[in-house]
Amino acid sequence: MKFSILVFLIMFSSFGYSHEIKTVIVELNGMDFVNDDLTYGNQILWIPEIDEEVVASGSVQGFLARYKKGDLPDPEKGFDSAEQRWSHLPNLSLYFDEPAFIYLSHGNGYVRLSYQSQISIQEMMDYASGRKLKIVIHKN
Repeated sequence: MKFSILVFLIMFSSFGYSHEIKTVIVELNGMDFVNDDLTYGNQILWIPEIDEEVVASGSVQGFLARYKKGDLPDPEKGFDSAEQRWSHLPNLSLYFDEPAFIYLSHGNGYVRLSYQSQISIQEMMDYASGRKLKIVIHKN
């Protein structure tokens, strides 16, 4: 009897919850703000799929494309989402001469990518420009 009640509660409690996942892919171009010493900058991307419900109880993740058109040996082969590799944000790059960090934050209707470095974010800005950003939105 206890088991039947437990199964009943589990079945009907799942009807009260919906879980939706949306994926949005945008191209990164231009910064909205860069401070004078090039140690911080950000860009804001308007994403209407991030609504009040997502902000209150959902989540948003970002993934930066690992390559863009021209990065591969065949310059005509570029972004192909079926073959694409993605790096999860936040991302610390020690590859550049000037290590930089990029992270994503979000609010109602937008995401903001923030770039930080103790020296300069210039190489990270150049690297990210023209790349795709995959935004995965979890709505509960």
